Amino acid sequence: MLGTHADWRRSVTRAGIRRPLAPSEKIHAGREAYIGYTVRAVGRLDEAALAAAYEAVCRSYPQLTARIDTDDDGPVLAGSDARPQVGFRDGDLDRPLTGLELDQRRSLSALHVVRDGDEASVCLAVQHSIADAHHAIEVLTALWSGYTDLVDGVPVDLPRHPYPRSLEDLLAERGIHPAAPAPAAAPAPSPRQPAPPPEPVVRHVVQHRLSTAQTAALVERAHREHVTVNGLLSGAILLAEAEIRGLPLTDLLYRYTVNLRSRLTPPVGATEGTVVLGGVGFRATDAVAPDAVAIGRAIGEQLRAGLADGSIQRSLLDMLSGPGPAARPWEQGPAPAVVSMMNWGVLPPMRTPAGLRLTNFHSASRIREAVALGGYVVSTFDGRVGIDLAWPDGDPELPRRIDLLREQLGRVTRDR
Repeated sequence: MLGTHADWRRSVTRAGIRRPLAPSEKIHAGREAYIGYTVRAVGRLDEAALAAAYEAVCRSYPQLTARIDTDDDGPVLAGSDARPQVGFRDGDLDRPLTGLELDQRRSLSALHVVRDGDEASVCLAVQHSIADAHHAIEVLTALWSGYTDLVDGVPVDLPRHPYPRSLEDLLAERGIHPAAPAPAAAPAPSPRQPAPPPEPVVRHVVQHRLSTAQTAALVERAHREHVTVNGLLSGAILLAEAEIRGLPLTDLLYRYTVNLRSRLTPPVGATEGTVVLGGVGFRATDAVAPDAVAIGRAIGEQLRAGLADGSIQRSLLDMLSGPGPAARPWEQGPAPAVVSMMNWGVLPPMRTPAGLRLTNFHSASRIREAVALGGYVVSTFDGRVGIDLAWPDGDPELPRRIDLLREQLGRVTRDR
């Protein structure tokens, strides 16, 4: 239990763990992918209390200070007694990862604060192999709750959670297995000098945020048209992408993820699994009108069908276990024009003490990748939809992309 500043600085100890990463986790370890979950805070921020709250959360969720090690069978998740990594610096609030050193061989999360006067960007960076967004947002909510209690003089005693399980384990115990056969073992390659890893690509993101009134209009339009808000947003994004790329809508391959937790029986808790997602690929046909409502309906129909036949639940298993295009039915033809989107849903309310407000939320990322592509991240915070354009810094088409997206969303919310 934490009650005094001296208590806050106690060392953190954990029971040891060492387990191989599952294929759904290895892909993120191989890219050293860290995702940032960033809130904008206005008012007095108590740095000692924030560091102590993060330390308490790390005791509660020990995967946050675990590390990735390597043995003869490949990467493994290894428990660690390392202290939580917390940093504070002055700088540009729109660049929350600036100055943050991340090393998955040392720790799989960090808390980084960038300040400018009485405002701050507080970023929880988490290695994607141990937590997807729905998992990390649960941790972020616990962080702010613990911070509020500490500032208010209330002891913090968070329950200890077990290490999260892989998607493969969670699905297997529910009788869900890949449809594609496991590929035959490939012959051992001839020894050669390994290629140097690509440099990390940092995406601080630019966000287009709807007003409260625009968000309400979007929700009302979705209800009236019997389509989901996600479907309307997807339609607007695809129309904007078709215009900026100068392509017909039918040439775009739209990829998005589905949180499987509530779609499994029994359901999975937010932090029980690491990456509990399904993947979907959608391509509009000539029968789909170039209209956000029509596109959203077509996406919704495909989603419902995929959940009904189980193909979405096992989509990542099929992708990781099946050889070639047969395991990726959404990839038709060479090098499709891909548009990707992740919707993190509606964030829960986050507690703050008197004198501090959280005014916004957005994503960030740092990933080692040879080809740096852009994509969209959607979330709803404090009654407002935010659309993050997660492109590498300096992308010359980003301003026009934002203008086209704003125009398409304006049509959706004004057409009432």
